[in-house]
Amino acid sequence: MFILPVVERYARRRLNALGIRSRYVETPQARIHLYEHRAADVDGPPIVIFHGLGASATSFGPVMAMLRQASPRILAPEAPGHGFSRPYGARFGLGDLLASLSAVLERELDEPAILVGNSLGGAMAMRYASLYPERVAGLVLASPAGAPLPDDLFRELVGKFQIQSLRDAHELLSRLYHRPPWFRALLTPDIRRHFRSPFFRDLLESFNQSDALTPEELTKIHAPTLLLWGRSERLLPPASLDFFRAHLPEHAEIVEPDDFGHCPNLDRPRALAERIASFARSLKT
Repeated sequence: MFILPVVERYARRRLNALGIRSRYVETPQARIHLYEHRAADVDGPPIVIFHGLGASATSFGPVMAMLRQASPRILAPEAPGHGFSRPYGARFGLGDLLASLSAVLERELDEPAILVGNSLGGAMAMRYASLYPERVAGLVLASPAGAPLPDDLFRELVGKFQIQSLRDAHELLSRLYHRPPWFRALLTPDIRRHFRSPFFRDLLESFNQSDALTPEELTKIHAPTLLLWGRSERLLPPASLDFFRAHLPEHAEIVEPDDFGHCPNLDRPRALAERIASFARSLKT
């Protein structure tokens, strides 16, 4: 029996009960599943959440619930092939993922938004901000991917997602947390099935060093930026943080929380939500 599909459907019902709507948006690349919350009595820019590779917007459910009074509008789209989103076509690359997310934001938003991105979602947020700076009010990046790496480190990183065995799945899960949970062994069959699907095999095979962010792209980021890189980061190599330290604009703030791992939305959702909310408040002053 696979657990994650059941958990995601239950979590979606719980979010709906909290007033966080679930609907679909059609894009040329995919039918995108989108979470949305509106608060008529709150001021400030919208908040958009980009999840990471192989994850879903549902994994940010507790964060979204805690942010309901931090922004008049929260949007959390799921990338094609992730969560409840369904791609049109068999093969996808990172450019297709970004194009679909960009299409959602172009359709849904008429003002600059705060982009929150974790892992691959962080890379997507930075590339979007470099392409459309006028559409971005701020960036909150949690362990963002996308830094160029030496070939050996790049192959090693991609290899962590090329899951063949339950041991591989267990190892990947363990790298995502500040303190890996006791129940991760229950999720390993889902993770192995997930990453061995044709969609993810093709997507991982499409990854190339040419997909990496460039220093020139980062110089085009003008919005206020907060980068969170937990001291329990065990998935991305230190060279990634070195790249961002060297090339993000001087106005970017880099913070290394002691209790954050690669995905603080999983085991530190309140702490992550508080940092996002504080960042959003700072843009009002």
